[in-house]
This record gives sequence, structure tokens and C-alpha cells, in this order.
Amino acid sequence: MSMDERLSRDAAQDEVEAFLKANPHLLPFFEGSPRQCLREVCAKQGPEKLRDALQKIAANTNSKSEHGANRRYVIQLLGEFTDANPTQVTTTNVLSSDAPKESDTTLELCDNSTASPPASEAGEITESSTASVTTDVSGPVDYSSRDVPPAQWAEAPSLPTAAPTEALCCPSVQMAPHERVSAEMLPGALATVCYSTAQCLCGGEHFLQEMLTNMDLHCQSMRDWQQHWVSLVETACRSVLGADFKELALVGSLALSLETPGSDVDLVCLTKSQAHDVDAVAVLRKVRDILTSESYASGFPKGFQAMVIDDARVPILSVTSASQVLVDLAINSEHSLEHVKWFKRVGAVPSNPPPVANVPVLTVTLRCLKWWLRMRRVPRTKDGGLPTVAWTLLAMHACGEHSSLLPPGFLVERPLAAVLALLGAFFHKFTSVTGLAGRLQFETGSTTSTFLPGTCLKPPCQAELVVLDPESGMNLAPPMSPATHILIVHELLRARSLLKEVSCTGHCVHLRNVFDPVPEFANCLPAVAAESFGALVCVHGTADSSCTVELVRISSIHKMPWWQAPFLPRWDRQSSLKAHIFREHWCADRCIFIQADAITLTPWNFICRVEMAGDSQVGWTLTGDALRCLKSMQALVSDMQGWAVQGRDRKS
Repeated sequence: MSMDERLSRDAAQDEVEAFLKANPHLLPFFEGSPRQCLREVCAKQGPEKLRDALQKIAANTNSKSEHGANRRYVIQLLGEFTDANPTQVTTTNVLSSDAPKESDTTLELCDNSTASPPASEAGEITESSTASVTTDVSGPVDYSSRDVPPAQWAEAPSLPTAAPTEALCCPSVQMAPHERVSAEMLPGALATVCYSTAQCLCGGEHFLQEMLTNMDLHCQSMRDWQQHWVSLVETACRSVLGADFKELALVGSLALSLETPGSDVDLVCLTKSQAHDVDAVAVLRKVRDILTSESYASGFPKGFQAMVIDDARVPILSVTSASQVLVDLAINSEHSLEHVKWFKRVGAVPSNPPPVANVPVLTVTLRCLKWWLRMRRVPRTKDGGLPTVAWTLLAMHACGEHSSLLPPGFLVERPLAAVLALLGAFFHKFTSVTGLAGRLQFETGSTTSTFLPGTCLKPPCQAELVVLDPESGMNLAPPMSPATHILIVHELLRARSLLKEVSCTGHCVHLRNVFDPVPEFANCLPAVAAESFGALVCVHGTADSSCTVELVRISSIHKMPWWQAPFLPRWDRQSSLKAHIFREHWCADRCIFIQADAITLTPWNFICRVEMAGDSQVGWTLTGDALRCLKSMQALVSDMQGWAVQGRDRKS
């Protein structure tokens, strides 16, 4: 140990002892790892930051509050103070994944539930590293013991239920075997989920267990139908390819045990011929023709559609019902297969199918993140947002970075509390105005990751995010419009704030609000405007570095002539939106919005839709939530632009 390190350690020890002597009621909250966290704050950020952390802890902890809530707050706060520099995260190799093997048998979906800790029997987790996601576990983990009693539910029905429109906690309606699944029974609407534990003071653990259990039940209820659809697709692929058919492989969320209600079945058809020798689009079109034929169509929901998307980077055949995607099929998509093998190899997800349902805490955390993305309607790749795999890699880095700060044995004794801590770490990592500006890279042939924060925001308010594929080295993060960046950072900030409330108060209701569903089309721009509607947009100012968030009412949409989808992507700068800006006025202590200038926009400017009430005579009003959203985004843009200016000044 160097002289500087020894002096830093001694300074930290003196500061900690003086603080605890002055605040003896806080002693129980600093047993074990929190003391080590204090020393790390001092070592990395200096005594000044340590004093700031101690003062904040003294001001915000309550000796009358539950011990666990105070301790979680202390750990989370110290984690916020600990590290502001680029970090390297290493996750050890815990699960191996064999290469796909040629098979003459039908692809079968795994019935084992690996979706949440309470649903599994036990798991032997052997991850261990300087910043790994879990600690060494020599025996099975009983996820339903100790402080988290298992939820009591009836056995999941073998066929789809009507639960999604009546909340996932009521899986009681069972179809007869001969009945066909209808569009209304699929979780496309993702209606509000109501939970009986939402008002308890468990710090969110009971709610989290109930949410995961309900998600399991719904996903299991769809398994027979999904298996039937897979069988139809495989038969069609065999018919089209004949002797060239090699295998139908399961990829995506089902293969990674990250399935949520509404997840589609992602499939890759492998051929014996080399990929460059196969016309993927032609094969997909022939498979589509077979699936839509009379003998096959009866196996899908009434009114389903099968569409070949041939202008994507990887052409796919997408089978949909209403707004719900049932199956996506690609031909010889090696990247998808490599992603599955990589995530299993580093232990982020369990093997498939496992002999025993092994569920690493990281897997559950990633599944909760995926559910948050779905419930909050965060824009997906096709909409102009980030792909799920990019979100997953960002979360893996943040979780690995934070897991070393958790108390020894915490992941084993209270895995659901650990999930909440890791979720909080993720939202904290990427919630500053610079959070989505940076470069995430996994070292070649290694699971060590480094996130280098960006130096300044690309004007106006556009973050340059690079997430490199750990296998191919390709950038998985497409360019985002400033409007999309504003929406995503706003959602991340909202989740971070609510999770902090959970940590400080213990109220489950704040965790429930994290997963509150956004209306289905709130973050989606339609290709045709049947009637005018309100929206928040990002409008560029006169200077390159300035932009504002404005309330507009879009009256007409003129899409690109070749565009066929019912929505417009956020990267689109060719379609035009005719709208009017609305200015805020206060009248008799009431905020109203009056129509002002006409403006022509593109989908590149679109943030989200909002409900407006009123007319041109009396003015228009926004709901409380919509008004808060407008004000929050305006403040966020101001902060983003301020930081961008500071970054340019530092460069010059």
C-alpha cells in the first residue's frame, strides 16, 4: 500500500469514527459493507465528498423508520457518491452454451420457469469477480424464504387467459381446448396491473415478487399457443427449403429467459447452404404464403397478418395480430444466435433448458428492465429507439459496477432486495444529462466492460451513444433524434426518482408507479392523422445548439410515399407534420394554452402525444401529468444545453 493510499484510508477512518460518535443512533446502519463504502468514497472522491455523504445521511435517515429501509438508503447514497469515473466491470463465465446442432426434431419451447426467483426451485450461482453481478454461492438459493413470503396463486391455465385486460393478478379465466385465441386475449394493450401489496411497507420486495409471479403465470399460459405457432412456422420452413433445411433456432427473450407478457417468439431458420447463397427475402415470402394459406391460417388468431419486412438490415417475416407481434422469423441470422450464446456464457441468463431452474439475480433484474421498457412504451429499434440488446448490455455494465458495493451475502439472503438495488444502480448510472452520451465496450474475448462518458452533447440535445456488440464489434445503438433522447432521459429520471422514494420510504406504491403503463400509442406517431391531436415536440432554435420543447396540435400528416407501416419512425425526416404551436397563458389562476404560430415538423421532432381538452374559443388545457411532463422536459432540455455549452467551452 502506498503512502497516499494509507493516508487516505486513515483519513476515511477518522472521518467515519467521528461521524458515528456524533450520531450513535446510526451505528446499526453502518455494520459491514457500508463502512467499506464510506472508505471507498473517501479514497476515490476525497474527504470533502465523504463529509458531504455523511451530512446527507444524517439529514435523511430516520431512527424511527424500518432498519432495512434506512440501511438500503445508506448503501444507495454511498453508491451515488463513490464513482464518477469510467469503470471496468468483469463478470465470470458461469454457464456454457453449446453451438447449435442440427436436429430433425421439432423445436420445443422450454416449460421450466426461469422468470423470477420465487418461481424457481433453486439455483447454484457461481459468479465471482471484482465487480460481478452475484457473489459465490456454494449451495442452492431459496428465493422464497426469509422476508419474502411466496404469493399464493392458482395453477396457470394451459391456454391463454383474458387476464391482461383485467390485470395480470387475476389468471382465472380458462379457455376450452377447442377455442382459438383472439386478439383481445393477447397483452397488446398491456392494461394497468393492480396488485394487492401496492400499499405495504416492505421496501418493494412483496410487490416485486407478486409482479414477477404474475408475469410467469401469464407467460406460461401462452406456452401451448406459442409452441403451436412455432410448429407451423417450422413445417412451412421445411416445406420451402426441403433438404436445405438445417434447424429452427429459438433466439430473443424466450431463449434468454427474459420473456414478459407480450413478448413475441423470435426464430432463426438455419440452412445447410451458406447464408450468402440463400435469398432470405424469397424464402420468407414463400413461408408467408404457406402460413396465410387456408390450411395454416386456422392455427393463428382470427384476422392475423404475415408481412415480410425486406428493407430492414436483417429481413424478417413478422406474424402479428392487432398490435401484437406473435412470431418474428429471420433466415441465417448468426448475430442473434451469437447473442444468445454470449449472454449464457457470461452467466447473465441461465442455460436453456436448465436441469434445475437456475435464476441469477442479474437475469431477474434484466427481466424487470425489459418489463419497464414495455410498460413505459420506450421507443424500440423500429420506432427509432435503442434495441433491447443495447439496453441489456448497458444494464449489465451498471449492475456489475454496483454489485461489489452490496453487503456480503445480500444477494443470497434477500435476492429481491438485490434486484431493486441493481435496478436503482442502472437508472442512476444513465440518468444525468450526459448519461446516454458515451461508449460501452466489452473487451474482445472477455466479459470485461468499460463505459467512457461522452465529452459533450452533439447539438442540439443529441447524445452520441455507442454500444459495441461484444461478439462482432458492431455499434448496436443507432443514432437517436434529440426528441427521442429527451423522452428516454425523462423516463429514466422518472424511474430513478420513484425508486429513490421506495428506498427512502419503503412504500410499494412508488415501485408500482415505476411500472405504470403508458397508453398504447402515447409514444407512437401514426402514419395517418384521422383527427388532430396534441403532442410534445423538440423544435430547433436559430442557433445550432438551441432547441425547445413545445406543445403543438398536429392537424395533418404527409408520410413518405413508399412507407407502408401504420406508424412513422422517429428517424424519418422526409414525412411532414402540419401543426400549430400553443403558448402558455395564466387566466384566473388557471393554466391554459392558446394557439399561436403554424409550424411544419417531421417525425424527427416528435417526442410523445398528450391529451388536450378544450377548444379554440376558451383555450386548451393539459392534465396534471401532461403539464408536469411538459415542464420536466423543458427543464431537462435547458440542463442538456447548458452542459453542452460547458463541454464546448472546456474543449476550446
